Amino acid sequence: MRWLKPAEVMYILQNHEKYQFTEEPPQQPTSGSLFLFNKRVLRFFRRDGHNWRKKRDGRTVGEVQERLKVGNVEAINCYYAHGEQNPTFQRRS
Repeated sequence: MRWLKPAEVMYILQNHEKYQFTEEPPQQPTSGSLFLFNKRVLRFFRRDGHNWRKKRDGRTVGEVQERLKVGNVEAINCYYAHGEQNPTFQRRS
């Protein structure tokens, strides 16, 4: 298993009409699962049933933001969250 490369993610996003959008957030998806959401329709897509590491306030999930490059251009906003019990368990959205 591996993360999708930025060019692969960009291809999926640019050709989203070829794929089916997920209508409800999955509950505790397995490792390697891939879901395509319209975040304007499915507002709480991050509520997947897993316990993610919280910020210092203890209420919100701590996410790290990165911009992925495709070629030499920053093209994709990406957010990473780490599991609370297992720090090697990660989510990328």
